[in-house]
Amino acid sequence: MLLMKLIGFLLGYVSFSASSGFPERFINLCRLNKIPLNNLRCSGSVLTAQTDCNSYKRIRSVAKKSGMKVRITAKHGLYFFLRKHSRRFGLIVGACLCLFCVVFLSTRIWRIEVIGNDRVASEEITSVFASLGVHEGARSASINATATEAAALRKLPEISWININLSGCTAVIEVRETVKRPLSEQGTSPSNLVAARDGLILILRPFNGTAEAAVGSPVLKGDLLISGIEENKDLTADFCKAEGYVVAQTKRSSELSMKQSFKAMKKTEAKASSTLNFLFFDIPLGRRINGGFCEKTSLFIDGKVLPFGISRTVGNTFSEFTCTLSDADALLLASLRFSDARLEEFRGKQINESRIKTSIKNGSVAVSGEFDCIENIGTDSPMQIENSLSEGIASIR
Repeated sequence: MLLMKLIGFLLGYVSFSASSGFPERFINLCRLNKIPLNNLRCSGSVLTAQTDCNSYKRIRSVAKKSGMKVRITAKHGLYFFLRKHSRRFGLIVGACLCLFCVVFLSTRIWRIEVIGNDRVASEEITSVFASLGVHEGARSASINATATEAAALRKLPEISWININLSGCTAVIEVRETVKRPLSEQGTSPSNLVAARDGLILILRPFNGTAEAAVGSPVLKGDLLISGIEENKDLTADFCKAEGYVVAQTKRSSELSMKQSFKAMKKTEAKASSTLNFLFFDIPLGRRINGGFCEKTSLFIDGKVLPFGISRTVGNTFSEFTCTLSDADALLLASLRFSDARLEEFRGKQINESRIKTSIKNGSVAVSGEFDCIENIGTDSPMQIENSLSEGIASIR
């Protein structure tokens, strides 16, 4: 039934009425001449029905034989619609373009999603797939999923498994990242634990090796703290990687200086431009701006991203000028820079006491500081071992 309606819509059909004469003879003659009558109704002496265009041309002779008068009451279907608007070329062309766009867009990728990644950025993954032909606007049927996954794995060493699923106009890239295993013991080679800087030892806990320093003793940079030589009860010696926890009280000093007058950049002009994005086409809506900050907004319908969007790029123009700070502003800026520079230096260290000094002289600002810290000063120092097979002697440098 649905197929018949579709055929009737494409080929066109008419609704007509027939009055006077002999209705029964009219219906019998239509049946004998194989003229289809659909939705036949009788209201008094008036018949109403529907038939296709070719059959209606033959129905006039039947109506004349039965004494009936037929009249078209309505015309239906695509044929009559196109005939009615045949002079409106814009409407026809627009309908054809709309049909072409629907068919064309249904074969393309509109959106790419990446799931399962944590350490590797989604932008990095999508850029690799874009180089392999999987990008917005790509034809779905031309993508070889197996070959693309294998090529992407070779370009992404931190990914252990990749699967690409094409669902409608969306490409879902599912990844599994490699699991970082703990570093294997690099301590198979013998080494000592020495002092990284001067200090007074507060805690000494050897985990592997022999302690060569004592709690409360001062040490200089490079002094041996834990030796990688372990003596056995039979007076033999084994070489190992010295490991331990050596906490000492240390002193650190830092200094920063800056001039009150310096060159700086200031924004003089801001320009903005927009670009219409459609699949892989970028249509500039004005003068294009290279560089600057770009923000892209996509069109959503019922939570689905469509391949339409607008990118807005804002570019700033800067000029150089000489900035001269007052004494108070210069001290504040120098102090902030000094604090920022010390953040990484003192990470993981305890500061017991700090002494900060500031000074302004000849247009320059200086900030210096002395710090009493508590920190782990132990650092590895590889041992160089020479084995003499002929003499059976091991010497350590």
